[in-house]
Amino acid sequence: MDRDTDLMSHKTDRDQLFPSVDVGETLRDLMMRFRRHWAVLVVGVASAVVLALIMVSNASPTYTANGAILIDPRVGQSPDGDSDIAPGLLLSDALTVDSELRVLGSREVTAATVRELGLGEPRASEPSALLGWIKGVFRIGDDGDGDATVAMLPEDMQQERLLEIARRNFVQGLAVERSGESFVIDVRYTSQSIEMAPRAVNALMREYLRLSSRQQTANVERTQVWLSSRIEELAAGVQASERAVASYRRENQLMVPEGEFLPIEIALNAANEQLVELQGQAVTAKVQADQLEDQIESGEIEAIQLAPEERTEAVTEFEARYAELLQAEQEALLTYDESAPVVVNTRRAMEQTRTLIVQEYRSILEQLRARERALAGQLSATREMIGEMNADYSSVMEKTVALRSLEREAEAKRELYERMLEQYNSTSQLLTFDATPARVIAWAVPPDTKSGPRSKRIVVLAAFAGLLLSIGVVLAIEALDNSFRSQGSLSKRFNLPFIGVVPNFTTERKEARGGGWLTPPDRSPRWRMLPSNAKRLRFAMDNPRSVTATTMRAIMVREAMERKSDSAEGVVIGFTSTVRDEGKTTTAFNFASYLAANTNKVAIVDLDLIAGEITSYLGKMLPESNNLTKLMENPAEGLSHAEGIDEFPGLAVFGNSREGSTIQYGPRELEEIANVLRFLRRYFDYVVVDLPPVSGASLTPMLASNCDKIIYVVRWGWTARKQVSSALEHSGLRRKNLMGLLFTRANLRRYKSYNRDGSYEYY
Repeated sequence: MDRDTDLMSHKTDRDQLFPSVDVGETLRDLMMRFRRHWAVLVVGVASAVVLALIMVSNASPTYTANGAILIDPRVGQSPDGDSDIAPGLLLSDALTVDSELRVLGSREVTAATVRELGLGEPRASEPSALLGWIKGVFRIGDDGDGDATVAMLPEDMQQERLLEIARRNFVQGLAVERSGESFVIDVRYTSQSIEMAPRAVNALMREYLRLSSRQQTANVERTQVWLSSRIEELAAGVQASERAVASYRRENQLMVPEGEFLPIEIALNAANEQLVELQGQAVTAKVQADQLEDQIESGEIEAIQLAPEERTEAVTEFEARYAELLQAEQEALLTYDESAPVVVNTRRAMEQTRTLIVQEYRSILEQLRARERALAGQLSATREMIGEMNADYSSVMEKTVALRSLEREAEAKRELYERMLEQYNSTSQLLTFDATPARVIAWAVPPDTKSGPRSKRIVVLAAFAGLLLSIGVVLAIEALDNSFRSQGSLSKRFNLPFIGVVPNFTTERKEARGGGWLTPPDRSPRWRMLPSNAKRLRFAMDNPRSVTATTMRAIMVREAMERKSDSAEGVVIGFTSTVRDEGKTTTAFNFASYLAANTNKVAIVDLDLIAGEITSYLGKMLPESNNLTKLMENPAEGLSHAEGIDEFPGLAVFGNSREGSTIQYGPRELEEIANVLRFLRRYFDYVVVDLPPVSGASLTPMLASNCDKIIYVVRWGWTARKQVSSALEHSGLRRKNLMGLLFTRANLRRYKSYNRDGSYEYY
């Protein structure tokens, strides 16, 4: 497809990657969508409210009683709080509330509560009228085989089953929750009886306290029995371990008190410490000697640094003398030059002093080397002594290791024995006071108001849910709409001008404001016998203030603005669409009749080769001489014999088929049609051509090539977007011939809701 025939607008890569978003426009678009489907929103909300009112009116009132229990995590532990193992129901803070919540709602507690309240026999509650009707219609809960199966069970199992049924019914109204992050548990029970609700809460809390106390005492007793047997075993083990330690000491003569070092260990530790100290001193002496020797060899006596204890008085005196001579030299140089006797003598004295200093440093270096050699001898002697001590210690060490192992074993058994004995004493004390891990801080009382149903909340929530559901339905309707409805989207999609809209004529009359409608003139009997579609062909000329007439004027103005020359010949304007039944023929005929009513010489040619709707609409009203085949045989003779139609003054109508016969169009016929159109444009100001639809008609591009301008008709809210796009992409219509796009058969009121920012007001 070349550039001239490309009808689709293309976006750049940047526009596709970074599309601009107008938040205000988006919000306005959403509001317009909701306004278009306001009926859906109203019906959805109203339906939800009605259902909520029906449910509320048929629901029985319920009452909720509240109680509170405080869980004490310290209960069940030893009185002094030093025990690591706390017998009882609660072992730590992490198990307090979570564990007790499960206990409160357990089968044992709830079953005991049901027995106390006398609910062992299941009682059938009276259902509401609405619920009873639903169960009756759908036969919910009607199971006769279940009763027969239960009758076969033993009597004790039947009683248990009845108790379980009553317990499940009881649990349905029970709510046990933790109050925030505290150790308080809130107990609530909801019932249709205002007396039953507090009784159920209080009975549940009493049964829980009773069960918890029994369980706590039983746990403490079991722990005490276990501790007693364990203490006896540990006592025997401690005695055996201590006897084994004493026997080993005697046999191996290791009588050092437990936890103290052996003599050989003390001596070996002292020798190792001495060895470490001597190694440090030897390293220090060697470093000092090496550093002093390097500085003496380099001749930089000024950089020599000695520790105060290494320096001699002679070094100090020579350095002081050298400093005085250095200062004297500097003062002499201020007065004399370098060859002066005083300067030469001073420098000679400085050199002699420097030599003395170096000799003194060499003497100190010899002393450091002597110390280094002495320390090396001491290190050698110490290592030999440590080697001898290690040989003696190795034999003692094995015995000591075994002794230490026996001592640790005895100590571990003794500690475990003392801990168990302490726990046994603590559990004995727990049996002397109440070990219940919870206490009631608020008993339930009869409620002063009903808890349900909450009519206002239900109605409000139902209205909100209905609104959300309606919004979803509206968005789904909009998302599933695959047709063009706004003139902006149509024009922007194909980058073609939008000319106007031809509404549904019935809705246009209903939406008209300000009057201006003309009374149709009296017509012949044959006109009254025509179908309703044919009577709409002169709607624009009969109603000059209508939207349709304004659109016809817009086509005239646009055509006049785009006309390139002042040629005396007329202009050929073709009308086409994507598929049939889009209002193409009616629009083309209204345009032609409107032009003729405004003193223009106009001819309309039915080139819709398959449908031939103009010929079909007019029927026998169309003269036999106005057949297209006669024009094709001889244009001049055919035009001279053409007859006018009284109902369409000034308009020449040429049909193409009659009584089911169609013209077979080949290359020769297409050339004859082109000659006919060229001939007609010399005698008429406008030649309006009703072209076939683009889809399914391969001749449309060839017929359209004979038209100066083409108007593409799209049925509003009906033709699929992809179908229009595909038709325009593959139609072969040249872009330069397309005057613009036109909406047809639009419901004017709904069209306004989609095009509030467009040009749709014509009155």
